[in-house]
Amino acid sequence: MKPQANENIPTLRGARQREYTDALTFEQELAQVFDKDWVMVGRQNSIPEPGNYLTAALGQRPIVCIRQKDGSIRAFANYCLHRYARLLDGRGKARRIVCPYHAWTYEITGQLIGITDPKGFGNACKSEMGLEELACEVWLGFIFVSLRRDLPSIASKLAPLAQHLARYDLSSYDDRYVFDEEIWAGNWKLVYENFIECYHVTYSHKQSIGPTNPTRLAELGPRSHQQFSVHYNPYRPEDLPEVHNDALDEDERRRLLVIGIYPNALIAIDANFVWWMMLEPQAVDRTNGRWGLSFTPHAMTKMKDPAAFAEKIREVIHTATIEDKQVVAAVQQGVRFGAAEPGFLHGTLEIYVDEFRQYLDRMLGRNEPTLAGKAKARR
Repeated sequence: MKPQANENIPTLRGARQREYTDALTFEQELAQVFDKDWVMVGRQNSIPEPGNYLTAALGQRPIVCIRQKDGSIRAFANYCLHRYARLLDGRGKARRIVCPYHAWTYEITGQLIGITDPKGFGNACKSEMGLEELACEVWLGFIFVSLRRDLPSIASKLAPLAQHLARYDLSSYDDRYVFDEEIWAGNWKLVYENFIECYHVTYSHKQSIGPTNPTRLAELGPRSHQQFSVHYNPYRPEDLPEVHNDALDEDERRRLLVIGIYPNALIAIDANFVWWMMLEPQAVDRTNGRWGLSFTPHAMTKMKDPAAFAEKIREVIHTATIEDKQVVAAVQQGVRFGAAEPGFLHGTLEIYVDEFRQYLDRMLGRNEPTLAGKAKARR
């Protein structure tokens, strides 16, 4: 990233501290952001066969995604129509879905097919009843779900990003590690903002990626996209990975791509693997980060010991996650002071934090633009 003259760098201000601690703001974000946009919930390769399912949350709404007999994936609200008990937990395979409370039974299509002691329910017609189905799409191997059925497709929203990632063939990656629970002691926005800025890498990741992908080498990616952000953390020349995908160009071989897809998806792409995480806000100061590591078949079939390589990467990412959790918790503790004045953002290295806040302003109907937006309007 080439230095710029100070007069060309906008003065950016971050969020006010109360936005990370205020319960009303948190509830508005669940209703206006997570209920009204596409939310990433998993990887399609983790449910490869009919009846395979994964459970997740849209914000705090429990949902389940199930592979169908025709190979498609459908998403449903994860509660029984009778007394609202959660139907499925974790991951698994089901021929049919049976409620653990009163044994109402559903096909994997969501259709209700069995009511125990049916005479007690009068004229209830099970043939007309089924689980609430949600919008569900697969994009480059990632599953996105939305409460709304009238949104433009996630594929159309992310078309420029898909073109940018075409040579990686992410849909073919093998999901070697999946962790459904990683609790962060921080507001979901703090976790998201930490991932999409490269200012902290050298200083916070001293035991993991800081030495190999230092902040000083960071490069900006595409700007001003309303659904995603991309920046690059290149490797030092002496730390360049061995690359087994001949389709990648020179830049793709030397870079770690860091991608945020609003509102909850975080993806880092190396020449040989992808590290992904999806955020589920559990409370104003508590977030679950489901994450995993998926590896390109180009690397897994050509390496001498792919299992050892995968385990090495898992250890590095595990360490990086611990480091990130520590700094996010420290920020959450700091914002409890409740200062009225917002902090500052680095005019280049944290520019995507500002763009993320512009996205939130749009979704929450906040009319006040960010300082970067004001500067752009003046120009």
